[in-house]
Amino acid sequence: MTTLRKSNIVGRPFARVEGQRRLTGTARYVDDLDFGPELLHARIVHSTHPHAELLHVDITQALAVPGVFLLLTGADVPGMLGQQLHDRPVLAQTRVRYAGEPVAVAVAATSEAAERAAGLVTVTYRDLPGVYDLAASLAPAAPLVHVDGMGYDRAAHVAPVPGTNIAHHTLQERGDVRAGLAQAAVVVEHTYRASSVLHVAMEPHGGVAQMDDNGQITLWASTQAPFAKRDLIAQALGLGPERLRMVTPFVGGGFGGKTHVSIEALLVALAMRLPGRPVKLVLSRLEDFSSTFRRPGLQAEVKVGATADGLLTAVEARYIWDAGASADAVIDLAYAAALAGAGPYRVANVSIESDVVYTNQPVAAPMRGNGMAEVHWAIEQQMDRLAAALRIPPVEFRLRNALRGGDAIGGGRVMHATGLDQCIRRAATGLRTTKAPAKARMTRRGRGLAAMWSPVFGGRGATAAAMLQLAPDGRVVVSLGGIDTGQGLYTIAVQLVAATLGVSAEAVKMAPSDTGRSPAALPAADSPLTWSAGNAVLKAAQHLRAQILDIAAQQWNEAVGSLDIVDGFVVSHASTKMAALAEVAYGMEPSSQIAPPQLLTGEGVFTAAPSAESDGSYRPISHFSTGAQAVEVEVDLETGEVDVLQLVSAFDVGHALNPDLVLSQMKGGAMQGLSTTLFEQLQFVDGIARNPGFLDYRVATALDLPQTLDAVIVEVPQDDGPYGARGIGEHSLVPTAPAIANAIYDAIGVRVSELPITGESVWRAIQTQLVPEKES
Repeated sequence: MTTLRKSNIVGRPFARVEGQRRLTGTARYVDDLDFGPELLHARIVHSTHPHAELLHVDITQALAVPGVFLLLTGADVPGMLGQQLHDRPVLAQTRVRYAGEPVAVAVAATSEAAERAAGLVTVTYRDLPGVYDLAASLAPAAPLVHVDGMGYDRAAHVAPVPGTNIAHHTLQERGDVRAGLAQAAVVVEHTYRASSVLHVAMEPHGGVAQMDDNGQITLWASTQAPFAKRDLIAQALGLGPERLRMVTPFVGGGFGGKTHVSIEALLVALAMRLPGRPVKLVLSRLEDFSSTFRRPGLQAEVKVGATADGLLTAVEARYIWDAGASADAVIDLAYAAALAGAGPYRVANVSIESDVVYTNQPVAAPMRGNGMAEVHWAIEQQMDRLAAALRIPPVEFRLRNALRGGDAIGGGRVMHATGLDQCIRRAATGLRTTKAPAKARMTRRGRGLAAMWSPVFGGRGATAAAMLQLAPDGRVVVSLGGIDTGQGLYTIAVQLVAATLGVSAEAVKMAPSDTGRSPAALPAADSPLTWSAGNAVLKAAQHLRAQILDIAAQQWNEAVGSLDIVDGFVVSHASTKMAALAEVAYGMEPSSQIAPPQLLTGEGVFTAAPSAESDGSYRPISHFSTGAQAVEVEVDLETGEVDVLQLVSAFDVGHALNPDLVLSQMKGGAMQGLSTTLFEQLQFVDGIARNPGFLDYRVATALDLPQTLDAVIVEVPQDDGPYGARGIGEHSLVPTAPAIANAIYDAIGVRVSELPITGESVWRAIQTQLVPEKES
């Protein structure tokens, strides 16, 4: 029997239940789970070659290690992973396509034995020519990363270009770009690049899987998308989804890196071959850095034009994404880039291409912002360049072109009400007056701003569901399929339930996400959950409230309109009667130990409104989030070092259900944006990561905080959001990089076109021209 140990996290102790595992109580993370002496440990054998034929995997010596139970290779697990494009093997088959790709996996009674066995697996390779960046991958006659890629199973909308490494091409157009550019008084064209960065969650990828005597498999794993992962793993391993149950404790950070399948399919494959034995696999930090997902690199080629009075006439762009060895996880990102690639502006003539390209690098997946941070890195610098050419202040230029409610945005869509113009103004005016540096110092100060928008994808049909149960002790247990990854979903759910039902927040308990029990939900990606799950929770709470009041009305022979719920009691304004919720619902005192025959349940399903797209979109858009950031920087002319002195964020959140959470998401996102702008870069040499650890991969710390970090909440209600709310978690880092780049230009008159903005890159840019003294 599995026991779950009590951790140092305060909470109710676990109940031990024969025949099943219950993830309620104190265990909040995968490493809090204790399966006792029956637990087995797994370690992965990773490829050391970025592109090679896999000639032989010899496991003979590994099997001889005492305590080893099992070794698997690609011959044992032939399945392919992919949601829209099945292009990634669970274990490498006849070739490896990136350094770090899983080649084999060992299982033993101890982690030490598993580690030793993995180290004794002998792999014979024959090196193949590789493509390690976009230029090499797109070159004529470049080696193909997936020679047989055209034969992969794929969704109808996935459009590879035969004979090339372009796994998917998408195009969004409206108007006539050629004519729009011809009408422009000024046209600005430039290329920008963004390096790959890591999601860098504090908790590495990990999980435990176990198959019972009936062939049912339970997978406990840290994930942002339990329902999607369940289906993808089942498809890859030839299982019916009903055989796989995925339970998600609290997630110790994800930022997009835990949305797609990483090691979870391996765990299920192992559990299927070791009935009854739980198998645990948690990656080391080195493995997490070098063999899991990274944010895709980007090359952005952007051309924009405007009239002499500063009105945009055309935007033409090509966004090229380095997806690494698998393109599946980047397809939605590329689509979002094509939709939003012109920026949050009114422009009649648009042509946006977005290409997903294979390279022999580790697999890429969207990071917080779903590609919008990279897209806006390019488009928002272009807006500043255009404003400078027209001699129009950057803030004024943006306000002249900013989208407003009712504007056409292509594909038959019309922009909903938005506070974008308010965000631009409030971010710009939020910067405080600061004392200029001493003239003797070799530093310059400048200010910059960037605006943003980001599509939030909905779904056709039921988008989210929630279930509430009234326990005999008066507590309300909330079951959601959506995952709280730190963005505050559970806090919002508790608030909505408490406010609707008239109970205290302490009386509301969140059940862990469990695909065997919880209603299905969208992944914790693109910030849809405040909107979708929030609506479902609100409907479920209203349903439960109506049932309780109906029961009380019948019992007391009173009109429902005279009843209310206050502080966990049903009260009558007509007769002054009062009773606890459980007493009304079950006819018993809250302290009663007798379980009612059936718990009172409230259910809520939120269905997205029909989409207005007329362009055949495979993913309908619910709405766009908008916002802006302004920064002040100080640049050291001798070293190129950039110090962010002030950063002000302003985002339209529809309605701030929890202002403290909203402000913390804005500030936290801004700091993550600062980190990816100034410090973070995953460096490769011929496909091998050279900085796979915190010693060499720099992440911003509290020491890098701006002197002033402010946030402003703008509220223009979302028409179909719960109390008008929409999400903020994904969007708060999107404009940070271009705002900093624009501020650097304001300070020293030079542009930096590649991320990250390092002291060296700024210093080299400074050397190319004389830096004039700015007037104080």
